[in-house]
Amino acid sequence: MRIKVIANPGAGQPEPVLSVLNDAFGPATIDWDVVVTHGKGDGYRATRRAVEQGYDLIAAYGGDGTVTEVASALVLGGPPMAILPGGTGNALAEDLGIPRTLAAAAALIAGGVYDTRRVDMGRVGEGFFILRLTMGLEASVVEAATRELKDRFGWLAYAFAGLQKLASPSRTCYLIEVDGVPAEAEGLACILANSASMGVIDVKIADGVEVSDGLLDVIVVDLPDLSSLVGSAADLAAGETPRALMRWRGERIRVEARPRQSVLADGEDAGQTPVEATVVPGAIGILVPEGSKGSTS
Repeated sequence: MRIKVIANPGAGQPEPVLSVLNDAFGPATIDWDVVVTHGKGDGYRATRRAVEQGYDLIAAYGGDGTVTEVASALVLGGPPMAILPGGTGNALAEDLGIPRTLAAAAALIAGGVYDTRRVDMGRVGEGFFILRLTMGLEASVVEAATRELKDRFGWLAYAFAGLQKLASPSRTCYLIEVDGVPAEAEGLACILANSASMGVIDVKIADGVEVSDGLLDVIVVDLPDLSSLVGSAADLAAGETPRALMRWRGERIRVEARPRQSVLADGEDAGQTPVEATVVPGAIGILVPEGSKGSTS
């Protein structure tokens, strides 16, 4: 097997990446090499080159941004991809049950005991997303979670940023179309979710959000006061859908915000509202532990 590893050295916490990979792949006599990314778009371009060069597997080491770039390139065709968690959140890896450490994820590949799961992606304009589009509070939180905070506190950086933003929340009117059917809601944030995981162990946007169901989940979050926040936390603890969520599901989504808001696609700038997104069912194959939900051999 020939593996191309696309590695983002600026993601997550410092670790001896090459040494860990060599310890896993060397004894398995896997032919592998690494391309290091330095800026936006490097992962996408390196993946397309690897496809043209005939690699059997393309592995993304880094955070969710690196995973999205590699996955976006593979929508155009290519081999399966593997996720080597190395970022702050690693949301998709969490959602798919992929081991949480680099060593364990590399061992999964080296051991050869895995399945491939077909995973949907969302399309917005000429680009793609694999986790979610965000508008409102969550987009502000992602922007506020600086690299310094991430380096010091890991995924807790998002919690700190969220507390800062909740001090002065701003509610927005969202005009939504789901497969041509209009709806309206008011809240702090609107999310078009393909994946359920928030990148925090066992914390999901909502139950029933599936990365392989051929649908996008539209979720409007409204926490107008402290009681709503406490009540929603209690709902999550009880395994129930938080009371502060309004939800729709469909294949083609349009959202207009009043006032207009910035849009992030997997944490990257995707312009401003209004925004239109569609789902691309089964867009790519991703290696997952054998017997995982939704996987095929």
